[in-house]
Amino acid sequence: MKFIITLACLCSFAFAYKVQGILKNINPNTISIQTNFDNNLIITILPQTQIEIYGCGVFGSNKKQANVQDLKKGSIIKVDGNKNGSIIIAQKIIVECNDQKRAF
Repeated sequence: MKFIITLACLCSFAFAYKVQGILKNINPNTISIQTNFDNNLIITILPQTQIEIYGCGVFGSNKKQANVQDLKKGSIIKVDGNKNGSIIIAQKIIVECNDQKRAF
C-alpha cells in the first residue's frame, strides 16, 4: 500500500524539462518556439521566470537580465522548466547570440 501511495505522489509532480528552438511568438504569459520535434511548442512564463540575454561581444559574454518585453521573434532560445502533463512552465529562458558577426 505504501508503494502505491509513493508512486501516486511521484506521478503528480512536475518533471524537469529542457528544450531549445527559435522563438516564433511572444505573449505576456506565453511564448511559442519552433523545435526539431514541434513547430509550435507553447511555454508558460510566470513572473518569477528568469530571462537572460547573451550579447554578441567578442567572447559572447555580455549577459543581462531581461523581461518578456526584451524577447525578439527569431531569437535562438533555451528553456529550462517543468512539464506537468501537457503544460510546460519556464523557470529560466536563455537567449543566445544569433548575430552573424559573432566571434565564434
